[in-house]
Amino acid sequence: MFEITITKKVITKKKADFEDITVSEAISTIYNYSKDFIIFINWNGFKLPIDGVGFSQIYNDIIIMLEELEEGCDFSVNFLDSGFTAIWKFTTKGHFIDVEAEWVDIASYGYEKTTIEELEKVSNVITVNKREFIKEWNSLLKIIKDDLINAGYDETLDGFEYLKAL
Repeated sequence: MFEITITKKVITKKKADFEDITVSEAISTIYNYSKDFIIFINWNGFKLPIDGVGFSQIYNDIIIMLEELEEGCDFSVNFLDSGFTAIWKFTTKGHFIDVEAEWVDIASYGYEKTTIEELEKVSNVITVNKREFIKEWNSLLKIIKDDLINAGYDETLDGFEYLKAL
C-alpha cells in the first residue's frame, strides 16, 4: 500500500524570501520547521512522517524520480535528509512498479512508534500502479506549488519547471 496524506493548517503570513533562488529553498522558507505541515507516506501501513523542511531537502530527488518513471526504465533514487534517508529501487512491470526500499534513517517528529525498527517490521517492497503512484506525488506537489505562489514565489525559481504543468 502506498498513499500520501498531509496535515496542513493554513499557511498564513508566509512571505517569499527573495534571496531564495530554488524551489527547495522556498519550500524550506514557507514551512520552516512547522508542525502545521507534515507529509505522511503510507508505506505498507506504516505512516512515515516528513516535515516541510525535510521535504525541501529531497524535493529534487522526488522530481528526478517522477521524471524517471515517465521513461519506463528500472532505476534507483537516493533520498538523503536527516529525517528521511533511504534508497528506493524501481522495477517496471507493465502498468505497475515494484518499489524496494532500503531504509537507513527516519525521523519520528514526535510520533509514537515511528522508528526504523518499527518500519522494518513491514515489507520493504510495494507494488503499485505507476499512474497512481505519480498521481499521489503530483497531488502533494500541487499543494506545495499553490503555497509557494500564495507566498509570492513564481516560476522563476530554479526547479519550478515540473510544477508548471500541475
